Amino acid sequence: MTQGIVSSLNITLARMSSIESNFSALEGMSEKINSSGILNTNAVLKNEGINPVQDNRDFKTILDEKLARNNKIENNTEVKTNEIKPIEKRAEETAEQESLSPLQKAALNLKSKINLKSQSANVDEIIQVFADKYNVDSDFIKAIIQQESGFNANARSKKGAMGLMQLMPATAKALGINDAYNPAENIEGGVKYFKGLLDRFNNDEKLALAAYNAGPNAVKRYGGIPPYKETQNYVNSIMSAYNKIKGASL
Repeated sequence: MTQGIVSSLNITLARMSSIESNFSALEGMSEKINSSGILNTNAVLKNEGINPVQDNRDFKTILDEKLARNNKIENNTEVKTNEIKPIEKRAEETAEQESLSPLQKAALNLKSKINLKSQSANVDEIIQVFADKYNVDSDFIKAIIQQESGFNANARSKKGAMGLMQLMPATAKALGINDAYNPAENIEGGVKYFKGLLDRFNNDEKLALAAYNAGPNAVKRYGGIPPYKETQNYVNSIMSAYNKIKGASL
């Protein structure tokens, strides 16, 4: 609303300036009226920087052209006033962009690509971006997503795990995720979490997978893959899927 008021004031000031110029011109003309009450057109033309001897146009044509030029200047001023973005607005937009988290920036950078490709290709693109960012094998992330959600971005387990990488609410919150069903946010959160598990268990992929499924404390407590049938099947299934994906990409 403030920008609209400022724009209107600028236009009004431009118009007032034009009116003042016209009054000044009239005052100047009054001085050029001779004692018989007849306008001395030659004096007016000379005042406008026009040599009446060299310029053979009639007086009315010259004044009409001057008025047209004045109107054009006023109209251009109005258009430019509306088109120029206030410095405050540009600064505000710049600050807003700089305040975005790396996760949000990555999501924005992918937006144009996501709109042009199929859903499957979209997810592959996102996986590659964050696998590269956290130095994790992208094929491994694909195997995890296949096992966790079957690439269903809206998947939700009975325990409340959400999205492609089935992040629990507490985990998502700890990772700073605002929308666990947003593919970009979910995948970055999952990749980041899995990378942390790899670092914790000396890059042992099987132990990191067991921790992803059963929790790092369970792996630590048992000194390896916990004796849970679900967790053991989970690790074996993902390792098998990873080898197939890796073999297919060779």
